[in-house]
Amino acid sequence: MNKTRKIEMTVELIRILVAVGIAYAIALVTLFLISEDPVYIIQQFVLGPFSSVRRVGSIINQAIPFVFTGLCFCFMYAVNKFNLAGEGIFMFAGCMSTLVAVNLGEGLPFPLMVLILLVVGAITGIVMIAIPALLDAKFKANIVVVSLMLNSILVFLSIWVLKYQMRDPSIGAMGSYPLPDNAVLPNIFGKFRIQAGLFFAIIAVILVAILFYKMVFGYKMRVVGSNPLFAKACGINMMGTIVAAQLIGGALAGMGGTCEILGNYDRFKWTASTQHGFDGLMVAVLARRNPLLVPVAALLLSYIRIGANVVNSKGDIPTEFITVIQGIVILLVAAEEFMGGFKKKMIYKAAEESLAKDKKEEVEEIMSEDSGEGKEQ
Repeated sequence: MNKTRKIEMTVELIRILVAVGIAYAIALVTLFLISEDPVYIIQQFVLGPFSSVRRVGSIINQAIPFVFTGLCFCFMYAVNKFNLAGEGIFMFAGCMSTLVAVNLGEGLPFPLMVLILLVVGAITGIVMIAIPALLDAKFKANIVVVSLMLNSILVFLSIWVLKYQMRDPSIGAMGSYPLPDNAVLPNIFGKFRIQAGLFFAIIAVILVAILFYKMVFGYKMRVVGSNPLFAKACGINMMGTIVAAQLIGGALAGMGGTCEILGNYDRFKWTASTQHGFDGLMVAVLARRNPLLVPVAALLLSYIRIGANVVNSKGDIPTEFITVIQGIVILLVAAEEFMGGFKKKMIYKAAEESLAKDKKEEVEEIMSEDSGEGKEQ
């Protein structure tokens, strides 16, 4: 990684932290003004998520699906295509994985069963996200409109599958037959009760980061998204790269839905959109489209959400208040020029230091050559 890239990543991380700090400062002032017991509420909001082992585990648990959908939208941002189908795919992939698990039963060993269900989730994501991707590539359809409409279709399709293909009539609420034991991801780390999908999320982050920054396809994606004219002049297959990136993103969203169902539920119960897809969009914005920063952004968003739940349960502040904080953070992070001057100064300073170092080495080389010639004479 070159020095400029390191500076950009460092500044992006600082920008996120500063944005969060400003949002928190505004939130704390607001809480102080509107709450009857502001000190207690502020304490619960800031420290509440860390007040018990279970809540710390909840932060990580809630961040896992954010990581998958955040990585999904990193691919969309990379090729500059706002395909929002990840929201519906997350729910539909969870539904299809449950349907397959219920029908397969307990005959397969645990590792094979989980692998099959993850593949089902990934294939579901690929097939579904291909619809808006291909309509955009072939027919120039508005990808935002198509993907939003697809989200609604997938939500109602999931409900139909639940109601008519796998509903358990022995329970009063709407729910599928229970997942077989060999399909349930175990909890890890004892009292933290973190689902084993954490390992899949970590693997996904590592693989996506390698693809983005160490492989030719990742370079092609970023060039196509940032400078399509240059990419076309270089002979890059524009349509193929754009569609392939969206398909990979859809696979990640589908795997996220599968991990969420297998790790946190005993049966499929979703009868409305989960909003995990749009949360992933927020995570990708916070991470500045950098897959390495996605886990940080996911944990941050999860921490804020858990803090809001704690305040809502122990105080007089509604959970909707957290939308204000999220909005402020997104506005500041999405603003390209927020701390842009600071980043330019750091890059300029690094360039000056590098130039001075090169000149010094060049002078030393010339002097050593001159001294060598003098000795020879």
